[in-house]
Amino acid sequence: MIAIAPIKSLPDGSVATIPMSWADYQQLAASRGDRSTPRFKYADGYLTLKMPTFEHGQLDAIVADLIVALLNQQLRDYVRTTPVTLQIPEQAGIEPDHCFWLSNWAAVSGKSRIDLVTDPPPDIAVEVDVTNFTNIADYERFKVPEVWLIRGDVLAIFGLTSGGYTQTESSQLFSDAAIPKLYQQVMAAIAEGASPPRAIRSIL
Repeated sequence: MIAIAPIKSLPDGSVATIPMSWADYQQLAASRGDRSTPRFKYADGYLTLKMPTFEHGQLDAIVADLIVALLNQQLRDYVRTTPVTLQIPEQAGIEPDHCFWLSNWAAVSGKSRIDLVTDPPPDIAVEVDVTNFTNIADYERFKVPEVWLIRGDVLAIFGLTSGGYTQTESSQLFSDAAIPKLYQQVMAAIAEGASPPRAIRSIL
């Protein structure tokens, strides 16, 4: 069993991969308690972890607030959460920065845990990639319809197809909004001195 103490001492922005059994991964995740760091990703006998940076947290909040603003503007129901652990027993676990359930929001509303054996996957998983931690293909086995990947002021949308994830120009879940362009406009407004909430309000 690997103790969490030395892992917690890793500097911000660190990424490390460690051989590990499923049982040890479960114990290590449990020993983290309610803390959301470090972030874990487990697949096929290896644990990869990252220590998020302040930049990571800011970008995560901006894109999540943009999604919420769009959903509220359209009067749509949803469930959002951060952080959340999605797992396939004995195989893989992943921790998106944000998850949104739209079409199946009622199926997970009020739950304390998500079990992908019986619960639907989120419609959108948001990943902020400041440290090259994210591999879109990691989400294939979790069957998340869309993964939104943020690198700086660029937002890329990947839709799940029968052959894996393919980058798309727009979101199937927001067919009337040019999401990547909206995100760039928000980031440009922030760069000019607007606060993130003001930037989002000005663009929408």
